[in-house]
Amino acid sequence: MAAAPAAAAIPASAAAPAAMSCSIQTRSGHYVTAVDGGGRAADVVRTDATTVGASERFQLIALSPTTFAVRTASRNYISVVKGGGLRAGAIRTDATAVGATEKMGVVPIAGGWSAIRTPSGNYLTAVGGGGRRTDVVRSDATEIGPDERFKFAC
Repeated sequence: MAAAPAAAAIPASAAAPAAMSCSIQTRSGHYVTAVDGGGRAADVVRTDATTVGASERFQLIALSPTTFAVRTASRNYISVVKGGGLRAGAIRTDATAVGATEKMGVVPIAGGWSAIRTPSGNYLTAVGGGGRRTDVVRSDATEIGPDERFKFAC
């Protein structure tokens, strides 16, 4: 059996991945906030903001046509803990580099909405559709329902 070809290294002169500054809105019309701009392992996000400020702006960094990383105002990345499948402690905002748990997928839905697929294939949920300060995000949804819908304004 032939060995798999080695992955090509990205040359240092290669262009950086495309990034867009975006807000993320839940189905209730509230915005996702990175608490303290990111860099946290607990109490990391809220979904009760009604306006967009610095902590509600994220850099969506395209890693491929269907995969992206999310960077917070503090220049940390959102991580999906264990790749997904959790009801509590589902995400963190303290990653300093993009690894496997920082790579998320986007699934377009009608009406300008999208679902966010975790590395394990689950979907992120804005609990109650948003508007919360505790029990905010879960990563255990196996189907796209109303609370798995997000709108990106870039």
